[in-house]
Amino acid sequence: MTKKQFFLVFMIPTFIILFFLAFYPLLNAFYYSLQNWDLRNSRPIRFVGLKNYIQLFTDGRFLNSLRISLFWSVITVGFSVFFGAGLLAPLINDNAKGGFRTICLFIFIIPALLPRVGAAYMWRLMYSSSIGIINYFLSFFRIGPIGFLENPTYALYSVAAIDIWQWSFLIAALTIILLQDIPKEIVEAGSLDGAKRWQLYRFIIFPVIIPPFLSIFFIKMMESLRSFDFIFVLTAGGPGIATETLDMYAYWQGIGSAGRVSYASSMSIVMLVITIVLITIVWRGLVRWHD
Repeated sequence: MTKKQFFLVFMIPTFIILFFLAFYPLLNAFYYSLQNWDLRNSRPIRFVGLKNYIQLFTDGRFLNSLRISLFWSVITVGFSVFFGAGLLAPLINDNAKGGFRTICLFIFIIPALLPRVGAAYMWRLMYSSSIGIINYFLSFFRIGPIGFLENPTYALYSVAAIDIWQWSFLIAALTIILLQDIPKEIVEAGSLDGAKRWQLYRFIIFPVIIPPFLSIFFIKMMESLRSFDFIFVLTAGGPGIATETLDMYAYWQGIGSAGRVSYASSMSIVMLVITIVLITIVWRGLVRWHD
């Protein structure tokens, strides 16, 4: 047996597990999206082709959830990267040394270690208009009480702020670790040439860490399209449909009161396609910018 054949033999269990955990559910979802499976009635399940997909793009509520999902992704990814890699990481990297930097890294990782549902309930209490600590402090400035989760104007931003809080510190910690591996010689050479600190980061430091940082960026980008847990606990898509993302709408249509399994399956396929398209566009843009 050659080395290549030996390698393939040991990869077979991995491929089998991946098939049942990833590819089979995906193929099953696509199959059901072409049917008319509805839990509310006992009619026979039959093939309807692309009817569910056509109905999606004439469904105003679906288009609203698509808009909210894209907006959610933009603000959570953008602000998490900005605060984490753009502000916190350079601040700690330049000013914290030795043991204090290690303590900062440990503190930054704590929000990411919290279970998302637990973090959501914690922030739900903090956002409360009657007993929440945020409104308590705002009362000192004669502001409020503000219904952060009850007001359609604030609800989406309030939930997004929790996601940004949890991810900004994690991205900062990972970026600080990347910054520690940069050779001091190239930074010192830039300083001797008269570059200011922001210029060092913009033209020397960040370009060096872009390749490994892209992994962090795309993990966050893919995660941003899976916002179900935070939104379900905090607002359940409300008030009204102000925070109803694609995954939340698919839940209500498939598992919730509507019971339209095939219609929800078509949404999951559309979500997958949108995710692939967005990641491809951003990937090519970032690679072109880096080159």
